[in-house]
Amino acid sequence: MAEHYKMAKAGKGGISRRSVLLGGASLLAAASILPSRAFAAGPGTNPGKYKIDLGGYTGPELTDAPITIKVMRQEFSPEINAPIEAAYTAFKEAYPNITIEEERVPYGDLAKKVQLYVASGSAPDIMMGSTELASVYAAGEIAVPLNDYFSADFIQDIYPAMRDAATIDGKVMCLAWESNSCFVYFNRDIFKRAGVETPPEVTDVDGGWTADQLLDAMRAITEKLRKEGDQTTFGMASSRFGNRGPGSNYSQLEGMWVRMMGDPNAPKDSTLFKTFAGISEDGLTASGYLDTPEAIQGMKNYQAMFNEGLTPKGVVVDHYKSGAAAIDFSSMAFANTFRKSGAPFEWGVSPPIRGNIPFASSVADAPFIYSGSQYIPEAAALLAFLLNDTNRRAFYDVRGSMPSRKSLTDESPAYKTDPVAILCANVGERAFGSPKSVGWLDYVNAVNPAVKDIALGVDVEERLHSTAAQIDRLLAKYR
Repeated sequence: MAEHYKMAKAGKGGISRRSVLLGGASLLAAASILPSRAFAAGPGTNPGKYKIDLGGYTGPELTDAPITIKVMRQEFSPEINAPIEAAYTAFKEAYPNITIEEERVPYGDLAKKVQLYVASGSAPDIMMGSTELASVYAAGEIAVPLNDYFSADFIQDIYPAMRDAATIDGKVMCLAWESNSCFVYFNRDIFKRAGVETPPEVTDVDGGWTADQLLDAMRAITEKLRKEGDQTTFGMASSRFGNRGPGSNYSQLEGMWVRMMGDPNAPKDSTLFKTFAGISEDGLTASGYLDTPEAIQGMKNYQAMFNEGLTPKGVVVDHYKSGAAAIDFSSMAFANTFRKSGAPFEWGVSPPIRGNIPFASSVADAPFIYSGSQYIPEAAALLAFLLNDTNRRAFYDVRGSMPSRKSLTDESPAYKTDPVAILCANVGERAFGSPKSVGWLDYVNAVNPAVKDIALGVDVEERLHSTAAQIDRLLAKYR
C-alpha cells in the first residue's frame, strides 16, 4: 500500500473526504445487438440466491424494514433511461420495502455534484463516478470497497484495464458502467477527395497509423482542400470531449499524445517509462514524468495540428459528424449513431494512433457506493441488480456502447463478426487507466489549461516544465 494511502486511511496527513475532493479548484466537466436466446448463468448472474437475480452481489439478504436508497447518475435520453427505470420497477417488486429515489443530473455536472454531496457529509447511497478518481475515493474513504459485496468472478469479468483503473491497493472502489475506449474514425469521402490513402482498417491494435503518419495525412488533406478554396473542412475534428476544444479532457483524449510516447515495459528509471506513467509511483510528483523529452515531443506533435491549421483552435460542434473533418476519435458511439440514423458520408475505423505504443484511455464512468450510506448491503444489492446480465444487455442494446464485462461481449455475435465491435473490444483489452494519484483532480486541473495554451502556441517545453512544477506544489499537501 502506498504510504500516503496508509496515512489517508489512518486519518493522517490532513487527507479527508473533503480535502481530496476539494483539492482541485474545479472538477472536470470531464454496441452490441443480441438475438433473443437463452443465456447460461455466468459471473453476472446468481439465480436462486436472493429474491431476484442480484448479479454479482454476495452480501447478506436485504432488510425487511422500510428504507430508501438514493441514486445519483447522469441523465440519458428517454430510450436509454427506460431499461434503468424498468430495472428499478423489478427491484421494487421483489423488495417492496425498499424505495428508490433517483436524481439525474447533466453529465457535465456529475463530478461537481459528487464533490458537493461528499463535502456536505450527506450523499446519495449510489453515485456515478469515474475510474480515474478511484485513488481519490480510496484516499478519502469516500467509497465502499466492493470486494466484500461482489463475487471475485464478477469483478474478474470486468475488462482488465477498467478493473485495474478502479482498483487501489487490491480494493475495487467503483464498477465500470460501460467501455468508452477510443479509436480513429475517418471520413472516407474527404480522404478520397484529397487523394490521400485512408488509415489501415484492421482490428489489430498495433496496426494503426503512427502519429507522424497521421500528421502527414492531415497535412496532405488540408493542403489539397485549401487549394480548392475550401476553408472550412479540417483534417482533425475539434474536440467534443469535456468542455470541448483544446484542453478539454487530458485524461481521455489529449494525454494520449504524451503517454503514447512512453513505454510501460521500459525500465522504471527510464524517461520512456516515466513518460507513460505520467506521475511518480507514490502519485505525488509530476516533474520528470509529465515533462520528459518524449512527453515534450508528444505535445509538439499535438501542437503541430493547431500551428499548421490542421484542426480548429476553437470549438466546432459536431465537427466530424457533420462531415467537415477527416478524422476524429470515438468509441462505439459514432458507429452506432451512424448505423441507426445514417451518416452524411462514408466512414471507416482504424486502431488508435501510435508513438512507442498505441495508446487508448480506459477511463470509464463508474458507479460507487458512498461510504456514509446507512444501507450499504442494500445499496450494493441494487447496484448489482442494475449490473446483472439481463439489465446490462437491455442497457447496452439501446445505448450501443461496449460492455465493461468480457462475458457479455464474448456471448455477442457482434463481437465475433463486426469489425468495429472487434476493434473496440481489442482496444478495450489494451487500454490504460489514468495515472493514479490522490491529487488527480489537482493534476488534471493544472494540465488541461496547459494543453490549451500549447494548442494556442506557447513554448511546449517551458509550459510542460512549469506545469509539472505547479502540480508538484499542488500535490505537496498530500505528502
